[in-house]
Amino acid sequence: MQKYKVFIESNYIIFTDVDVGLPNWKGAAPRSFLELSLSFQNEASYQVLFSNPKDQMHSFFAAFKKINTAGGLVEEPQMHTFLWISRFGFLDLPKGKIEKGEETLLAAIREIQEETGLSGRFLPVRSLQNTYHVYSFNKRSIFKENNWFHFKYEGPLEVRPQSEEGINAVYWLDEAQWRQRLHETYPGLQEMLSDCF
Repeated sequence: MQKYKVFIESNYIIFTDVDVGLPNWKGAAPRSFLELSLSFQNEASYQVLFSNPKDQMHSFFAAFKKINTAGGLVEEPQMHTFLWISRFGFLDLPKGKIEKGEETLLAAIREIQEETGLSGRFLPVRSLQNTYHVYSFNKRSIFKENNWFHFKYEGPLEVRPQSEEGINAVYWLDEAQWRQRLHETYPGLQEMLSDCF
């Protein structure tokens, strides 16, 4: 089974090749975030059944500006802590846009360094599942695909939030602490971390 869940705030659409028991999306693909949002007045979630759900997801959001990002969950193995940031009032993982021609893994490391000030070595452990969400920014409808990685970190632990990116704090939290605070983060991130850890 293939499935891709796209969050629209706390609502979502699942693109899948197997019926998951949700109401089927009816009608044309949305032309804007506002039009999409209005579709959730009667239902909290929908499914779109298709033999190739990933292609269908990208076609469905063709009218939206696509942004690809990369970031990660960084683990400091000596203290058994994980790196988190506070941005726009949400607990979040560091991530940012992938530059043209940049490898996704290298983009994740660069963004983590820029957003947190960490200067040590990032050792990739594994890829985590991607998350997807749509939103409106400056009257533009955005479809964002977030590529996530799990890293082990070696080096200095001093951090510096990148305030020009809206980051007001950087934290090292142990697993029990961040699990207790998952309600402070985005739905897609909550689900990804619950599934992967």
